[in-house]
Amino acid sequence: MKLISILFLVFIVSKAHSQNEFAATAFYSEFKKVWADAQNGFTTSKGEKRISEFEELRNEFEINYLLPLADSGKIVYPASGNPYAIFYFEPDKVRLKVDQRGANLRDAIVTAYGLPLYARTETVLINNNPYSNTFYYTDPNETSNAMAIFRMTIYYKEGKYFLSLEINGKRKL
Repeated sequence: MKLISILFLVFIVSKAHSQNEFAATAFYSEFKKVWADAQNGFTTSKGEKRISEFEELRNEFEINYLLPLADSGKIVYPASGNPYAIFYFEPDKVRLKVDQRGANLRDAIVTAYGLPLYARTETVLINNNPYSNTFYYTDPNETSNAMAIFRMTIYYKEGKYFLSLEINGKRKL
C-alpha cells in the first residue's frame, strides 16, 4: 500500500509541476491588450523615456503593461523599422526549465492570439552557449525575420538561461 501511495504522490507532484503557468485568463487578456496596442504603434503602452545604450539607433520607453509573469519589459522604437515591446522572464540555471517555460509561453501565445501561427526556430552557439530565436508568422511561407509578428528568445548569460518575448508593432504614420 505504501508503494502505491508513493507512486500516487509522485504522479500528483509531477502533474502539478508540469502545468502551464501562462495558461490563465490574466495572461491572455494582457497579451491581447498589448497586441492590439502594437497595431497602433504602442500609443497607450508607451511610458516614460528610458536611457538607451544605443541612443543614436533607437529610443526606449518604459512599458505601462507588463505581461503576467514577466519580470520587466520595454518598448523600443528603432531608427528604422517597426517598434516592438520586449518582455523578460525569470532566468534559471537549468536550461531544461527555461526551455519548458518557453514551450508553455508558446502555447499561451497561440491560445491568446486565436489564429494559426507558424514558427521557425534558429539556434546558434556563441562561446559554446546556445542562442535560440523562434519567429512566429501568420503566413506559412514567410521566411523573413522582419516579417515575424512575435519573437521568443532563449539565451545564456552570466551563468543563467534567459527567456524573452518580443511583440512587434507597426509604426504610426
